[in-house]
Amino acid sequence: MADIKKIILKSGPCADSVAFLKLYLTALERPVSRALVLALRIKFSPDIFEAIRASRLHPEEKAALFSKAMNLFKSGNAYKTTGPGRSPLTDSAILAQAGPGSLIVETGVSDGVSAMDLLEKAKGCEVMLTDSQDCFLYRDFCCGRVFYSRDDGAVSLKLPFFYFSTGSSAEELPPDARRISLLNPAVEEKFRAELAAFDIFSGTLVRKADIIKCANVLNTVYFSPSEIKRALANLSENLRDDGRIFICQNNKRYKDNEAYFILRKQNGRLALEGEVNGHELLSLLKTPQFSGLITGPGPQ
Repeated sequence: MADIKKIILKSGPCADSVAFLKLYLTALERPVSRALVLALRIKFSPDIFEAIRASRLHPEEKAALFSKAMNLFKSGNAYKTTGPGRSPLTDSAILAQAGPGSLIVETGVSDGVSAMDLLEKAKGCEVMLTDSQDCFLYRDFCCGRVFYSRDDGAVSLKLPFFYFSTGSSAEELPPDARRISLLNPAVEEKFRAELAAFDIFSGTLVRKADIIKCANVLNTVYFSPSEIKRALANLSENLRDDGRIFICQNNKRYKDNEAYFILRKQNGRLALEGEVNGHELLSLLKTPQFSGLITGPGPQ
């Protein structure tokens, strides 16, 4: 019954039109119309990203609309929330630590606009943008399209004017499937950047990073303490010795709407090197569950 309910909630009438998307987003801003469109379960398929990319909108409007569309989608348990300039405190701290030639890897970037400040200011460094879902895969059939989520293989169907979540996952992603990139066109065009697939729980980077930024991903709403520990352990495996992991979160309850902490890797272990504005995970890191992974404060 629970699975059927999820299928129903994830399915609904669909019209992948840029004009209709604008009307939908406007309706969400008003309480009465918001209740109506949510009750109708109106959906957009991944095709909306290609429609925005192909539109004749002004580049800035196109980029903003792409990010707003991204916020309507999920990757596993997490919404793919995005927006420019979300973590200026963390970015400044990262840039203060990054030396020439450093590899800075930002995880969970969604469409990449959150990393534009780093891309702009990290002169002499390589900035790699990653997300567990860098694209949607698809195959066409007689009257519609089959979509596959890159991160978990979830299968959905786009029929004429209807989007249907099957509730199932493909055992293997089809090798002949075509892809819809989730990289914002503004990031792609301005920085010639790419978006790479990387799972913070099990992924392996092509080379170990000097700095890893994990923004608005690890929290107890999305993940259990054991999952958070597994993610930090895997991030550590992808970090060179003496490298740093920056975990940050944007929330109005924090001073300056942002909090972060730094974990430094030394001799294969992580140590809390510093923190700003009391990130919610700090108390969790001090529990016995994390004692085998994280030591006390490192050098200041």
